[in-house]
Amino acid sequence: MARADATSIHPAERVAALVNYGLLIVAPFTLNSLGLLAMLIAYLRRGSADPVARSHFDFQIRRYWMDLVLVGLGFVCASGALAAGFGAVLEAAMGGFGVRFPVHYDAVHIGLGSIFLLVLWLVLWAMGFLGLMLGSIFGALRLVSGLPAGKVHGR
Repeated sequence: MARADATSIHPAERVAALVNYGLLIVAPFTLNSLGLLAMLIAYLRRGSADPVARSHFDFQIRRYWMDLVLVGLGFVCASGALAAGFGAVLEAAMGGFGVRFPVHYDAVHIGLGSIFLLVLWLVLWAMGFLGLMLGSIFGALRLVSGLPAGKVHGR
């Protein structure tokens, strides 16, 4: 892919895309509120943006939603691990008083399942967090260099 001339990017679009990358970098530390603001800006600006800036807005939108799905799946895994762990603890605590549940919780298997779900949560969360951070950093570097976002072909 041929290198785009850095002056072919409209300055206002370059600033908007750079601001968006900054918002995406700090979004995880603001409970994603700045990430939603970045998506609003990207959706509003991409229709009138020049091709290079549009590629960055499209990249930001795609990256944000992919990482949000990863973090959401991680939340589901963490919730399952906590629910299973609480169930096993509740049965153990109530079993001491002679209370029996209709479903028996095998503490060993529940514990192993909970550990697996927690590890899976950690992996998914790390993939989402690092993907958003690194994608935003490398996207901003490509934008400053006047290159469109995405893969570099032919190098």
